[in-house]
Amino acid sequence: MERDLRNENEKAARASNDRQYREIFLGENEDHILRLTARLMKKVITKSDDEYSVALIAVSEALDGYDPEKGDFWGYASFVIKSRLYDMYRKEGRHRDEIAVSPDSFSGELEEGDPEAGMKLELREKLSDAEAEEENSLRYEIEAITEELEGFGISIFDIKKSPRTASTRKMCARVIKAVFLPPPLVALLRKTGLFPAKDVMERQDVSRKFIDKYRKYLIASTLILDGNYPFLAEYVKYLRS
Repeated sequence: MERDLRNENEKAARASNDRQYREIFLGENEDHILRLTARLMKKVITKSDDEYSVALIAVSEALDGYDPEKGDFWGYASFVIKSRLYDMYRKEGRHRDEIAVSPDSFSGELEEGDPEAGMKLELREKLSDAEAEEENSLRYEIEAITEELEGFGISIFDIKKSPRTASTRKMCARVIKAVFLPPPLVALLRKTGLFPAKDVMERQDVSRKFIDKYRKYLIASTLILDGNYPFLAEYVKYLRS
């Protein structure tokens, strides 16, 4: 069933400030966190697994840092969960396992008498829920960033007009990195509504002409990387690599 993202975000915002309600929020979303963790790790997860415990703590951490004005909570929580689980795997020297089922578990006819039919059906339902949630989260992120960009006179379509050549993409990445160098210039960008070209030029060897040409793309990308937009960030992640 499709989750009410706006309602979920309101509950998350309340849980971020109300410790007693946080326990209720986490309890109500135990199954959701379990499914989300399984999807992120691409393997079956149970509540007795370490991954689930780490994910639960990660969601609480996400509540601490959640800003409702920057996007969908569960999209942001997914990013935190994934980061904490990868940290755990690195510390333990573990590798992600594949789900030990055959490819036809996810497609094709379910034969009568198949001893794995129940498991296959459950996996298909979980996959369907995960795909629907990811689509909803991405849609909500697009709505949120569109609203944020309007304050800068920028359209969401400016993000799609990404640099075409490798050299231009490399230069954009250098510019973005300069924005996030300490002290970061994002607060200045948000305060003035203008890309901090002068400050960036002092940090990075780049021309004013280049910045002016790609100003909208640079602003949009900066806001995405600074905000809670994990799905959209995948489209511009090379800028922070």
